[in-house]
Amino acid sequence: MDFDIAAKRLQQDQKSAYNRSRASRSARSASAKSKKEAQSARLKAEKRLQQKKIENERNAQIVDKVVTSIGRVERQLGVANVGSPVVTEKQQQTTSTISSSTTTLFTNINPLSNGWSFKATSIHGDGDKIALPPSILETMTSSSNDLDPFGSSSNGGRPIAFRIGILKPDYTFPSSSKMKALIENIKEKIVQNEKRKNAVLSSQQSTSSITDNGTANQQDMDDSDDEMDDDGDYSLIVEAYLDELSMKYISYTHGTVVEFTQEENCVGLPESIARALLQPNSHSLVESSSNDGKEKKIDIPVLRTVDPAASTKTNLTEMNEDDNEDMDVDNKQHTTTEEDDDDGEKTPGHPAYGLFDIPASSVEVTPVSRLPAGTNCTFTPTKTSIENGFYSLKDIKVVLEQSLMRTRATLSRGDVIRTWRRGTSFDLIVSSLSPAQFGAVSCINTNLNVDFASCDNDDMKDEPLAEDNVKPEPTGSRILGGGGGRLLSEPAQPQISKSNETASSSKSQVIEFPPEPANGMKEGVCTIQVRGRTPTGNTVTGRRRFACTTSTLSHLFSFASHVCDGADPIMFRLVTRFPRRELQLTTTNANKTLESLDIRQGQESFIVEF
Repeated sequence: MDFDIAAKRLQQDQKSAYNRSRASRSARSASAKSKKEAQSARLKAEKRLQQKKIENERNAQIVDKVVTSIGRVERQLGVANVGSPVVTEKQQQTTSTISSSTTTLFTNINPLSNGWSFKATSIHGDGDKIALPPSILETMTSSSNDLDPFGSSSNGGRPIAFRIGILKPDYTFPSSSKMKALIENIKEKIVQNEKRKNAVLSSQQSTSSITDNGTANQQDMDDSDDEMDDDGDYSLIVEAYLDELSMKYISYTHGTVVEFTQEENCVGLPESIARALLQPNSHSLVESSSNDGKEKKIDIPVLRTVDPAASTKTNLTEMNEDDNEDMDVDNKQHTTTEEDDDDGEKTPGHPAYGLFDIPASSVEVTPVSRLPAGTNCTFTPTKTSIENGFYSLKDIKVVLEQSLMRTRATLSRGDVIRTWRRGTSFDLIVSSLSPAQFGAVSCINTNLNVDFASCDNDDMKDEPLAEDNVKPEPTGSRILGGGGGRLLSEPAQPQISKSNETASSSKSQVIEFPPEPANGMKEGVCTIQVRGRTPTGNTVTGRRRFACTTSTLSHLFSFASHVCDGADPIMFRLVTRFPRRELQLTTTNANKTLESLDIRQGQESFIVEF
């Protein structure tokens, strides 16, 4: 009996011991698994922190490279960062976002310099000179700023210029495709450099030659960093910078200052600057429809200023209207007389109340002290200017000297230069500039070579020239000669007589020219239009197809003689419009083919000049 009890008790003890042993083994196994999982989680966390650290360092390098690249361009232009950064609502919404994407990488950073923000007012002036508050002059002449508003010898004696633009309300950096591509390019180079460094570090093992090799490899990596700064991509950086400016501004141009007399927080804009900001064209620094029309055109709100004195007098007149109508009439007449007197005073820089539209939104003005000196400029006359007889001006030099030398200190691509000749206005669009790198040049202390391009109106580009629209070329002093321009500072060159080159006979014989090429033939065929006048003064036009390889200059002059009712070919010359080219029939070139005279397949138009 006692033995059975003892056996049962022993069996229970063994079972309890087995269970305790099993539980202990399970606990030890669970503890080891927990430790392994904890260690794995700790390693993953450390790896994430390390990757985050590397990513932050990489992003810092990207930002530093971009800021350095943009600063390099702005130093060349002399752009001064005088304003406080503008944080838009879109930037504020993305401030808390943590991402390494190109868009959010510069959430709180704008590498572009900021200018002063002003409210626009209208002032008199025919050129590009704005008016600024006196406080701006104090700021520019203070010892803490290196801005000389009157021009220094280091800048060729040129006065400081200003970039004048209307900011886009929702702009964030970067916004342009070229700037984003530049940032991605910089990022790719930095990643490649990191891989190169990791490869060098992994190859450095505990050998005796590690130190020397590592020093050499580190020197190679430092050289590769330098190559990223001076690798010949500066032109791409400039393109990206200008492309970003076209996204920062709705429109912008350049100008200088006429006086520092404006009210605080206001900038006076002449009509030419206001028009450049409100009416950009296809040549402007910010085209009227950018990105091939994919971006919706932004409507710029406009306003017209009101004379506060006239407004006050009008209000007083209305208040006294019920009391004394006679007094009301006198006051109105007095107000009108003073307004007429104000309209007669058109001193540059003085207020021009209500004369033209100005931007209703704020205008940013940024100092630009090193605009390149202009060497060449091409103007394109507007269709209205052509209709007003621009091509019939006797001396274009006089017209341009008044508009450029007297009123303009800068030229920006897309600016419209308004010239006057005997009470008639002629608008010329700045279609190209040289140097063309920044799309703007200085006109001070430089010789500017001027050229002209034909009107780029789509309706007039490919169609035959209409008799009513074609004007004869000027026969006096010319800006153009042989396809080139001339300096405005040069006097007009007299026409050189070519009588020694012409045939000795007083009346040339009419030469029979070959028949026209077949209608279906296009290769080597040029359709030539000739416009001239008959001896009686009537305007005549003729068109004919010539084979460029077989027809000669004498054939062309014979056709022109036929069009002008038998005019002597020796007594006239054939000229083209801009670029101007002259053809004179002589004994030496009469038998030259049209192709040898650079008259090739297509269309040509000549004007007969006697």
